[in-house]
Parts: sequence; C-alpha cells; structure tokens
Amino acid sequence: MKEQRAQAYVNLIEQLLARADDEELNNILQANQELIDPQFLQVMENYATGLEEQGNNHPAAWLRDMVQQLGQFLNPQAGSIEEYQKFLSEVLQAEWESNSDPTVVYPILQRRQHLLDDTFAQLLQQLARNVFSQRKPEEVAGIAKVIGDLCNKLQEFPVGSRANNLEIAIKGYQTLLEVYTRDAFPQTWAMIQNNLGTAYSQRIRGERADNLELGIAALNQSLEVYTRDAFPENWAATQNNLGNAYSDRIRGERADNLELAIVAYNLSLEVYTRDAFPYEWAVTQNNLSNSYSDRIRGERAENLELAIVAYNQSLEVYTRDAFPENWAARQNNLGNAYSNRIRGERADNLELAIAALNQSLEVYTRDAFPENWAATQNNLGTAYSDRIRGERADNLELAIVAYNQSLEVLTRDAFPENWAATQNNLGSAYINRIKGDIVENIETAIFCYQEALKIRTFDAFPLDWATTQNNLGNAYIKRVRGNKAENIENAIVCYQEVSQICTRQAFPGDWAETQYNLANTLRERFKLLGKVADIQQAINSYKQAGEIIEKTEDKTLYFNYSYQLGKALFEGGYYTEAIEHLENCQQLYQKQKDISSLAPILLELARLYHRTGRLEQARLYFKDSLRLFRRLGDQDNVASVTTALGNLEIQIGKISQACSHLKEAQTYYQENNNSERLEEINHLLKILQSA
Repeated sequence: MKEQRAQAYVNLIEQLLARADDEELNNILQANQELIDPQFLQVMENYATGLEEQGNNHPAAWLRDMVQQLGQFLNPQAGSIEEYQKFLSEVLQAEWESNSDPTVVYPILQRRQHLLDDTFAQLLQQLARNVFSQRKPEEVAGIAKVIGDLCNKLQEFPVGSRANNLEIAIKGYQTLLEVYTRDAFPQTWAMIQNNLGTAYSQRIRGERADNLELGIAALNQSLEVYTRDAFPENWAATQNNLGNAYSDRIRGERADNLELAIVAYNLSLEVYTRDAFPYEWAVTQNNLSNSYSDRIRGERAENLELAIVAYNQSLEVYTRDAFPENWAARQNNLGNAYSNRIRGERADNLELAIAALNQSLEVYTRDAFPENWAATQNNLGTAYSDRIRGERADNLELAIVAYNQSLEVLTRDAFPENWAATQNNLGSAYINRIKGDIVENIETAIFCYQEALKIRTFDAFPLDWATTQNNLGNAYIKRVRGNKAENIENAIVCYQEVSQICTRQAFPGDWAETQYNLANTLRERFKLLGKVADIQQAINSYKQAGEIIEKTEDKTLYFNYSYQLGKALFEGGYYTEAIEHLENCQQLYQKQKDISSLAPILLELARLYHRTGRLEQARLYFKDSLRLFRRLGDQDNVASVTTALGNLEIQIGKISQACSHLKEAQTYYQENNNSERLEEINHLLKILQSA
C-alpha cells in the first residue's frame, strides 16, 4: 500500500470519528468513495484495535460496526456460515499438517481476518464439543492439541481485531478445560490455565477489573500443578505472567498489588537466569523494572535505582540490532526512570533521560509506530520541562513542541486518556513558560488543565483527577487576570479537592505536596485579607507536610519546605521560632556546602535579625548572603540584598556604605525598568542626601 494512500485512509477514519451527526457521516463517505475499498476496511479494523488497546471501546465499537456495514456494501455475500466453516476447516487443517508452523497458519488468518469474530468463536466451540463427545480418545487428543495451538496463535496474532482474537482464544481455552480436567490431565490442565490467565489479563472486552481477577485466579490455579520442583521452567513463566497481572490489577490496594508483582518477578528470575534463559530473563527484568518504577512502598529513591539497574540489564539482551522494537520500548522506559530519578545529580539524570528517549524515537518513528512515537514525544516533553542544563526558556519551548506533536496523534476521540495526560503536561509547560506573554501563558495553562479534567474525572480517574486539580490550583495562585481574591479561593478549593484522594495514609508524598501548596496559598490570602487564622493554618500545614518531606531524599523539596516555613513563621510574628528553624537550616546547608540553598536562608535570617533589632548581626548576614548571591550570579537577589543592606546601614549611621549599596541596586533596577523598586531606592537616597 502506497504511503500517500495509507495516510489518506487514516485521515478519512479521523474525519469519520469526528463527525457531528449522520448527515455529516454520509457526506464524508460520499465525498471519499474512491478510498472505500477492502484495504481501507483493514486499516479501519487495525485502527479500532489500537483504540481498544487504549481502553477506548466506544469509538472502537463504532468503527468496527462501520467496517461491517461498508463490508456488506463492498461484498454483500461475505460472511456466510458456509464461509466461516470453510475458513475454520482450512486453518485447523493447516495447523495439523504444518505442525503448528506460524509461517503457514498466520497468512491464512490474515487473509480471512474479517471472519475472526464471535461467530467464528461459536463455531470453534461447537466443533470442539462435537469432537470431544463423538471421537475416540486418541482422536480427541490430536484435535484438542490443534485447537490449543490455534488459540495460542490467536492470542498473539498482531493483525485484525485484538479484542476478537482474545475472545476466540478465551472461548477455546474454556472449551479445552471441559475435556482436560485437573484430575485426568494435570499438566495439560495447568498449561491451559496459564494460557487462559494470560488471555484474561490482556482481555479488552468486559470490565478490566473483572478480567484481571479472572486472570489471577487462572494463573494461581496453574501454579498448583506447575510447582518449582516439578516444572521449574513452566513455574517461572507462570510467575512472570502472574506478576504482569498483579502489576495491572485494579482491585485491592495498589501498594499490595505491586509488592505481589515484584515477588512474582523475583521468583521467576530464580529460574530465568541470564545464562540459561537470556530472552526470558530480559523480559522479566523489564517487567520488574516497571513495577519498581511504580512502587509505592519502600524508599522511592531506592525503587528507582532498582528499576534503572533492571532496565539496563534487560538492554544487554534486547539490543537495537536484534530486537529494535523491544529495544525502543525499553529505552523509553529507561528514559522515564531517569526523569524521575532522585539519587545522583538531577541535571545528569535528565540528560540521560533525554538521550534515552531520543534513542527510542530513532526506532519509534511517526510513520512506523505512531502511538509509540506520540507517547515517547510526551515523555520527552516532560524531560525537557524539567531539564536543568541549557537555557530554561529554550527547554520549555522544546517541551511545548513535543507535547503538541504528541497531541497530533493522541487526539481526544481516539485516545482520550492519553490526550488528557498530555493536556495536563502541556498546561504545566505553559505555566512555567518564559517566552511569550506571561498572562497568556497562564491562561493557556488553565485552559489545558480544564480540558484534561473533562476526561480525568473524579469517578473515572481519581488519581489523575487529583494531579490535575493540584496543577490547576497552582495555576490559579499565579493567575494575573481576574479578581485576585477569587483566584486564591479557586486555588484553595482545588487543593482541598485533592485531599479527598491524596490522603496521608494512602499517598503520603502527594498529600505532603498538597499541604505545602495549600500553605503557600493560605499565606497569600493572609497577605490579602489579614486573617490570623490563615497564617496559623498555613504554618500548621507546612509542619504537617514537613513530617513527610523530611524523610525523603528530594533536596529541592526539602529546601522549599524549610525556607517557606521560615518565611511563614516570620510573617506570622513567630520570630523566635522562625530564627531557630532557619538557623537549623543554615547549619545543614553550611555542612553540605550548598550555597544555592544557603544564600536565601541567610537573607531571610538577616531580615529576621533586622526586624527583631539585632542590627549588627543582621548586617553581617546581609553581607554573607550578598557574597553568596554574587558567586551564584543571581543579580536579582544581589539587588534585593543591596537595597535591604543600604536601608539597614542608614539606620546604623554607615552612610557611605549605604550610598554605595543603594546606587548599585539603583543601576540594576534602571537597567531592568523596575519602577516600583526604583521609587523605593530613590526615596532612600533622598534621605541620605538630606542627612
């Protein structure tokens, strides 16, 4: 199929999905009659399968219904019972004669993939039951093996309707279990239970939560026969499959499910060693990595280290030359792990993430793997959003480009959940954007978050809903347009909504972040309205968050919490407690030789000493912070400190030093057109002149 026509097929499918009503649907079809051919129906079927795999069952079902209607239009005689029976006979004969050779069987399935549906499943079941009830035992065994092999192939068949293929496999396995009982054929029974469990774990139709429970039950039944001592290799394979099911499990506590998955993968690796089973070892290492990346229990930093080690080990087997698609998938996963990594230098980790994701995109091209390409573009956007090296403004522009590219494929109609996630990420890039108009950037961010919340509802996606609510709260607190008091209230409502999901017990890290954000917002309301209860609640929220934050290895978060708590205590008039808290922070950062954290702590202490009348000590701390800000090249804070220091030096009679510091600040604010600060400094300089 020519690339241009293939793209025309996809464009037509997207037009059909976006139709407003039946009249528009008919107009689209009439205008594109030259594209409606059997190849177009195949592309529609493949597109529907992609939607199903993403959980978008409604548009997939609509597309598949259109395939049937258009198929009747193109070939009104297709799909008779006789044709199904002929196809079933042909494929079973091919299975038997070729000894289940995929190179023989798959082409037959591909030619007749439009017949792989519920009717085919029913006929397969009827044939099996007739054979099982009427034939001799040796004949039954032969036919059962052929049916089992066909079900295995359909479970892995990459073409046609993935949902239909899995339904046929499940019905086939269930029918085989009517003959292969545990008592009579324990080993075969265990094998079929394993295959059935895997099929249920991957099933698209029905409730995902129910399917996973059925999958776990079947896999656990398989393990009652497939013991490590009796069948070590089968036991290891089933443990890996069980790990996959627990990783995806919806029911039960997420933390418990991930622990069960990790246990299962590690058990599998006791048999699947690299030397004995390199391919299986690499697969299981990758699965284990995914579970460690998502793990809730244990130290987050340690879990990510374990994930990175396992991903890298998997890549030793999954090379680009031997397994390009698998290699790309693992490069993408590794990139995500490096993006989230806590240990090591954050800047280095993000460079490693960007490198891995860009490597993934060398294989995951838009033409060859559009969905994978779009997902990796989204991940790359996140890495660029967080990037430390390079110009921050440029990095955010690269992030925005990546997110927008992702949204070209991940549309709301086709991939609503992924679309919402990318909208959320795009909003975060705009809220931090440096280029462009800041007011418009914030409005765009709010729009993106609100769009994401149309899919990320409380009932459907509670955790994602909470994440976007938190981000929306952050955007409202920065908002320039609208009434400031209303924006603050909107932010507080968002954070309070988040607390319904992110409780301290269930999600301690997210809960602490929300408490921290709520505290920041309550301080803003205190500054606006002057309610003492707000600053008291803010301080309490900071302290509660600190009980969690102090146990993490996230240095940036710990600094932000410590610094803001000190400022809140200062603003609330708790000067003694504020000084004690910030002096503890000072000792910590001096010991760590972390001047970027130490400088603002010293500045805040200087202001506190100034406020409490310890003027000479305040002057020394202002000078120490000024020295560090100069080393950091932070000219904005240099100007802020020289202004405060000049003001203090006027008070203690050091006029020449005050004049020198204020003129330095005056030059900076003139160059940066900061009229408000210039007015303050000019006022102080007039005082000096009059003195």
